[in-house]
Amino acid sequence: MEKVDVIIVGAGVVGLAVAEAVSRLHPDKEVVLLEKWEKFGQETSGRNSEVIHGGMYYPTGSLKARLCVEGNKLLYEYCAKHKVAHQKIGKIIITRNAEEEKAVQGIFEQGQKMAFRG
Repeated sequence: MEKVDVIIVGAGVVGLAVAEAVSRLHPDKEVVLLEKWEKFGQETSGRNSEVIHGGMYYPTGSLKARLCVEGNKLLYEYCAKHKVAHQKIGKIIITRNAEEEKAVQGIFEQGQKMAFRG
């Protein structure tokens, strides 16, 4: 391999999706996918909580909160449009003590402030 047109670092869900898209859109290009672990999806992608987040963990108006809320809306729309099985079941956060209860109350209040409540 003397020449590589595209190098993608990381074989998690995003890296794999990018590699697939580039390969499909540019079949004439040499695409190399680099991964530090023995198998694909062993880092962040391997710990998917399977939760569609609502943004309540981030400060109101922050970029993370806005992107989370918009992504939440878009993901539910995508699932409905493409008949992807999903359930919108809400969220339960359990506490073990009074200190955690205060933290969860703050998360609840932040969630109430979010523009998208689904």
